[in-house]
Amino acid sequence: MKDLRPFFRERAREFLLGLVRERGGEAFRRTLFLSFLGARICYAESPPLSLFAEERFRDPERLRSFLIYLQKAGHGSVFAHSPLTVELSSPSADLLSALYKAWYDPETACVQLNLRHFAEVLTPEEFQELLEPGVADREFLSFPAVLFEGPELQKTYEGPLEGLLPRAEAPGENLLARPRVSVIRVPDEEPFGWFAVVVEGFSRLFSHQFVRHTWLNFNQRSHRYTAVDQFVEPPSFEVTPGAGELYRKEIERGLAAYRRLVSLGIKKEDARFVTPQGAATTVLATGPYFVWRDFIEKRAHPRAQWEIRHLAQALGEVIS
Repeated sequence: MKDLRPFFRERAREFLLGLVRERGGEAFRRTLFLSFLGARICYAESPPLSLFAEERFRDPERLRSFLIYLQKAGHGSVFAHSPLTVELSSPSADLLSALYKAWYDPETACVQLNLRHFAEVLTPEEFQELLEPGVADREFLSFPAVLFEGPELQKTYEGPLEGLLPRAEAPGENLLARPRVSVIRVPDEEPFGWFAVVVEGFSRLFSHQFVRHTWLNFNQRSHRYTAVDQFVEPPSFEVTPGAGELYRKEIERGLAAYRRLVSLGIKKEDARFVTPQGAATTVLATGPYFVWRDFIEKRAHPRAQWEIRHLAQALGEVIS
């Protein structure tokens, strides 16, 4: 079977290099913060929005070096969270085939790209041209944001993202996680739109279902590198006598075994095998409006699992 990858790669590279020369460092300045968040969310135990206070994000040179390191290391998936919409006069089928998850609207002749498209075909020197000048623009703090909290995901904040950042508090020492969903809308991405959804305090059982919506872009907290520290309790355990007590005992027993294994020198990625499946995780997911609408239609259903159903219903309030 003929290998067509070199042809598609060169076709994409030619097109994307033209955009680099045309737009340079202005192309992704407003959305680089999402690529940074996608990269750091995998390795951080702190609340995700608090990561914007890190020196490696606040210092332009450190941020630039960090992003270049990610590109050189081949971590292309983290860059998929930063969108870019451009007009095309006559896109060819082979060009669109070369660009994974590029969305085209024939009515407006617009195509929605993301930074991953550039990161995977440009040299490190060419990629650096997209990170100048100033690397990142603080204008993202004015982007519209919504916060949902609690088991039923009640809306507790709506306004600019800047007002949401002080609410990024540490989860504390509680064994049971409190669900929290932050929704960030990236303006000026019409006709496609773009939502970034940060999900905290949901179970890994939930995330196994969530990542099946492959049109979205995902990065998730890794328990290979961060400690298992909180768990999600199903509502049915709370209303069934004895169920919650039994669950918490199993959590404590599993955590005790987990910590003992780590103290013996076992890597976290292996020690986690003894913990219950309800371990809490954090996920960043991004994508255009029509993809989120597809997610809502499939998951805001009475027969859907309760965590993913609550998320779909909450997002339905925003995306409608």
